[in-house]
Amino acid sequence: MKNILFLLLIASFTIVTQSCKKKTIDPIVLPETSEEENSDIKAFNTYLTAQLNTLNIPGISVTISKKDKILYNDQIGKANIQNNEALTKDHLFLMASASKIVTATALLQLNEYGHFALDDDINNHLPFAVSNPNSTTPITFRMLLTQSSGIADGSALENLYYEDYDSPLPLDYFVEEYLLPNGTFYNASENFKNFEPGTDYESSQAATTLMAYLVEQISSQDFHLYCENKIFTPMGMTQTYWKLNRAKQSGFPLASPYTFSNGQFNPLENYTVTHYPSIGLRTTGKDFMKLVSALSNDGYYNNIHVLDETTVDEMFTSQIPTINNQIGYHVTLLDPVNFLWGDDRSAKGASTIVAVGPYTELGIVIMTNEGNVDLNEILDEAYKLALKL
Repeated sequence: MKNILFLLLIASFTIVTQSCKKKTIDPIVLPETSEEENSDIKAFNTYLTAQLNTLNIPGISVTISKKDKILYNDQIGKANIQNNEALTKDHLFLMASASKIVTATALLQLNEYGHFALDDDINNHLPFAVSNPNSTTPITFRMLLTQSSGIADGSALENLYYEDYDSPLPLDYFVEEYLLPNGTFYNASENFKNFEPGTDYESSQAATTLMAYLVEQISSQDFHLYCENKIFTPMGMTQTYWKLNRAKQSGFPLASPYTFSNGQFNPLENYTVTHYPSIGLRTTGKDFMKLVSALSNDGYYNNIHVLDETTVDEMFTSQIPTINNQIGYHVTLLDPVNFLWGDDRSAKGASTIVAVGPYTELGIVIMTNEGNVDLNEILDEAYKLALKL
C-alpha cells in the first residue's frame, strides 16, 4: 500500500512539475495595436509616401516617442537611389543642424558639474582671448548657448568640407585660426557681426564649434570622446557617431546624401566638416530618440541621468525675450501652439527636424537624405499621430 501511495505521489508530482514547466515557457503575448491605431499609422505612412514625391526626397525616417517608449519608428524610400537600396531602421543619417542639441547638452553638463557659471567670460577657460572686433563686451557661455555672441559664419567654412574622410584639422586649430587676428581663416568683417554681444541673435556654426572646443578645454578630453563617455555610452546610443570614419567602420549602413535640381537627384559623397560639432552627427532615429526622450522627461532616459530637471526647463524657456522670444539654449520654439522646441535647419544633402514637447513628454525625430527641405508640415502630421498613439 505504501508503495502504491508513493508511486501515486511521484506521478502527481511529475504532472504538476510538467504543468508548471509548461506555464513558464509559454510565450508572453503582447497586446496588439488597435485597429484604430493601425488605421492612423497606415494613413500617416500613405501621407509620407506622397510627401517623398511632393518634396523631392529620396528617403525619410520618422520616429515618435513618449517618455522612454517609442510609439512609431518607420523609414520610407531609398537610402541609395543608384543601388536601389531601401531605407532601414539601422541607416545612419546626417543630423545637420540638430547636431547642435548634443553640443549644447555637453556644455550644459559641465555647467552642472560646477566648472563655470553661464554668465562667465569664456576667455577664463581658453588659452587665448576671443573678442568681437566691433565690441569690448566679453562673450559669455550664455551668449554662445543663445546664439547671441556675435560670432558669424564666414566664407572660410565653405572650404572646410571633406568627402569620404574626416577633417584633418583639430578643433583647437580651427577655432584659433578662425577667431584670432592674423589667423588662416580670420576675416573680421565676415567672422563677426556688427552688434554688441548679447544684443542680437544669429545662428552660427562657428559659435557652436567654439562651444565644443570649450568642452575640450574644460573636460581635458577630445569633444567627440567626451560625448561618447558622458552621453552616448551611458544612454546606450550605440549607433551615434561624430566622426565619419567611426560611422563607416561601425557596420551600420549610411544613408547617401542628395541634392535635387533640374528634376533629378544628384548624389553626394558622404562628407564631414572641420566644424563638425555644428552639423556633423550621424545617427538613427531610434538612437537619437534616447536623448530626445531624456529632454522630454526631465533629463532622464531609462533612469539614466543626462541633465538636471532645472537645466532642461531652462533649455526650453525663452532666454532672450527682448531680442527673440523663441530662443532657448541652442534650440528654438518650432511650434508655439503645441510648445515644441528643437531644431529644423538643413545641411548639404540632409534636412532634419528634432522636436521636444516638455509638457506632453513627446519627442519627434524626422530625418531625410536631401537638403533644403521644409519638414514643418510633416512635423505637424507626426505630432497629430503622436497624440493618437
